[in-house]
Order: sequence, then C-alpha cells, then structure tokens
Amino acid sequence: MKDLEKNLSKKFKNISQDAAPGFRLMVAHKGVTVADMSWGQTWQYYDLASLTKIIFTTTQIMGLVSRKQIQLAEPIGQYLPWYSYGSTSQQLLTHSAGNEWWQPFYKQISLQKTMYEKQQHLRGILQKLKPKKTKKSVYSDIDFFILGFLLEDIHESQLDVIWENFLEQELPKNKMHFNKNNVPLNKKSLYAPTEDCPWRKRILQGEVHDENAWALGGVGAQAGLFGRVEDVMEWGLWLRQAFTKSNHFVKTDVVKNFSQRALPAQQGDWALGFMMPTIGSASSGQYFSASSIGHTGFTGTSFWMDKDKDLIVVLLSNRIHPYRSNELFRKERPRIHDMVVEALKESV
Repeated sequence: MKDLEKNLSKKFKNISQDAAPGFRLMVAHKGVTVADMSWGQTWQYYDLASLTKIIFTTTQIMGLVSRKQIQLAEPIGQYLPWYSYGSTSQQLLTHSAGNEWWQPFYKQISLQKTMYEKQQHLRGILQKLKPKKTKKSVYSDIDFFILGFLLEDIHESQLDVIWENFLEQELPKNKMHFNKNNVPLNKKSLYAPTEDCPWRKRILQGEVHDENAWALGGVGAQAGLFGRVEDVMEWGLWLRQAFTKSNHFVKTDVVKNFSQRALPAQQGDWALGFMMPTIGSASSGQYFSASSIGHTGFTGTSFWMDKDKDLIVVLLSNRIHPYRSNELFRKERPRIHDMVVEALKESV
C-alpha cells in the first residue's frame, strides 16, 4: 500500500494546482483498500452531488426489484397514478424516457413551505412535463425526481427516512447523510466548501450545491448526499460483494442485470442507473474496461468500478469552489484514473 501511494504521489505532481482546492482518493483492488490519499486542501465531508443517483436511488430501485415490488418494464403510472406518460423505470434509469435534462424548479417552489408541501408542488410540475422521445438518451435529473416519488410511494416514507433505514440495515457505521432543511448534521467546518452561489449569495458549506435539491429542503433522489471517501468506498465494496452473494436487501442476479449495458452504444452509454465508459472521453480514463460502471457528480466527485480488473476508485473533490466555471478538474479526472491503473501495474 505504501509503495503504491508513494508511486501515486510522484504522479500527482503533474496535476494542475488550479484544477481544485484538493481531492480525496481511495482505491480498492480485489476487495482490499490499497490507497487512501489526499492532495491539496481536503475536508472530511464532500457534497456527493449526482453520486446520490447511484448510491441512494439506484440502490433502492435494485432493492424493490429484488423484492418483486416493481417490474422495470412496467409504466411508472402503474405505481404513481398521477403520472400518465407511460415511461418505465428502465427508461428513467437509462435516461431514455425523453425528459428534459433539467429545469430550474427552485425558481417556482416557495421556500417558505414545508418539505412535504414543496414535494407536492414539484409533483404538480412533473405532471405537466410531457416527455419527448429522442433517438439518444438525455441525462436528466427529472428522471430521478420521478424515481424519487416512486420510492416514497412504495415505501410510504420520505426519502431521508428510506436512506436512514437502509444504512441501519446494511451499513450501520456509514456516515453518508442528507443535511435536512439545509442544516449541516456536523460542524460546518468539516464540509468542503463549494460555490460562491450568486442565487444564495454566499459560499456554500454543508448545504447541498444543487439548487433544486436545496429548494426542496436538502433531500433529493438526484442529489443531496454528503459523505467521506471511506463512506463511498464502503458502499462500493458492499455492491461488489452483492455481485457474488445475495443479501436480504438485494439479489445477485438483480445487481448483475443493473450493471450490464442497457442501451445500444449509439443511443447512450448506460447500464441501469450507472454510467458506462464512453470510448475516447470516459471520466474513468483510458484503461477501465468497457463493462465498468460508475457515475460522476457536478461538484467534482466520481465513483468507478471495473469488474474485470476488480478495481474501485473513489475520487472526491470540490472543484466548483469558489466558482463552477472551473472546468480543469474534469480534464484531470481521467488522468488521475490512468495514474491509478499505471501505478498498480508498476507496483506488482
């Protein structure tokens, strides 16, 4: 482990100092943590942004399928009578339902309302958003808003409670959390600051950066989780184990199905809920196999698992501090993943 980290430290000298204030990196190979490193200025907790989509929402959908509470090919309207557009869970997970990529719901939702009232307002907006079928998938937060309502309806519980119950059952020592009502669960200083937000008129720290998640009270199916690098890795290793051994939450055949390509390459690089590497422009770099699964987060976070190499890489940064206009980390992220794979080969 020390030799690998020493090798990586040498490689990290080539990373642009302007890419991000710093990052946390954790690498697991064959189920064992082989690197746990920091670069630049770091914090305990990071805004995981869209990693929430796989760690929370996709995982929960896998659980529903395992318990036969939903069928992926059935219209969502079968479970949510208010949603009448015929989209299926599979289409929402693969971003092929035809929904827009994003809308500024935060401009329409009253911040004075309760979290429940905000959810009802959002439901009314979603009822009117008619999908427009396209030949290519369109990565869409709206897809996951709808999946969030599906989770709440079947569980008969709010999203944050669903998450807390999952942790209690599966990962009781894990500290990933939502900051409900945008109030930090821990000391504010423990959270990586993100953007100096022109809408909220302050540097965000311990408050979710995603405007829509923030307006809804800090809890969303598309964004909202905060966590440490070891928390994300613990979930990744839990997922890895589920590939070979079913547990009471999820079955192995379901996990394998969710991790397989679900769309033709010309339509989009998606498994069910998980990104897959796009040839020539993968955020996981050039060495991760085509069957790898993962996701990225707008704040500068990513999770990638290469099942062929039995390799997991968790990378957390706050690249949007102080401004989201900084795109350098997006260019450095593939290089960092390449460095990991190269260092592993050199350490054998």
